[in-house]
Amino acid sequence: MDSVAVKGRLSNPDWATEGQESAWVTASRQGDSLAFNRLVLKWEKSIYNLTLRMLRDPDEAAEAAQEVFMSAYRNIKRFRHDARFSTWLYRIAVNHCISRLRKRPPGVHYSLDDHAPDEPERYSLPVGKSHEEELLREETQNRVRSALLGLAPEQRAVVELKFFQELTFEEISQIMQAPLSTVKSRLYSGLDTLKVKLAGVSPEA
Repeated sequence: MDSVAVKGRLSNPDWATEGQESAWVTASRQGDSLAFNRLVLKWEKSIYNLTLRMLRDPDEAAEAAQEVFMSAYRNIKRFRHDARFSTWLYRIAVNHCISRLRKRPPGVHYSLDDHAPDEPERYSLPVGKSHEEELLREETQNRVRSALLGLAPEQRAVVELKFFQELTFEEISQIMQAPLSTVKSRLYSGLDTLKVKLAGVSPEA
């Protein structure tokens, strides 16, 4: 597994079709580390960006992404083809980030501004059409990032998967292993919290 390196800077190759990915997964399950390296190359940027937005610390995000792929490599034989590989991988990443966030002392937050003031716009919320997305897009990105820190880990994960990874509610439900109603409830309650914070009003007001 030493040959699997997560750098967080390689592009997510569009040339990998679902058929190719499936073949790599099958080969990885048979112990082919080169095939698993190809899976890493395809998904490392997405996973790193997820861990970065969840954890808000570049060093911890890189470490977490490495651990996600190490866990996937160790458990690849348990992966069943009844779900997409990306769903399984995102589940590992989200659970890992939530576990890390829960272990942080209360009140401890990290900010990307402290580490990388020139981070590119990929960390901003993407343009959407709903009222909630319109609200988020109109606010400055610094305020959005700050507000996201106030969400519960599960809410932050759903916001990440919905708005940044652009997944469907059904896909998020599979990743979070939660009913659709729970996923939607977490998203909407998280958006309500963001509205309050972005409006500069305390939840108790």
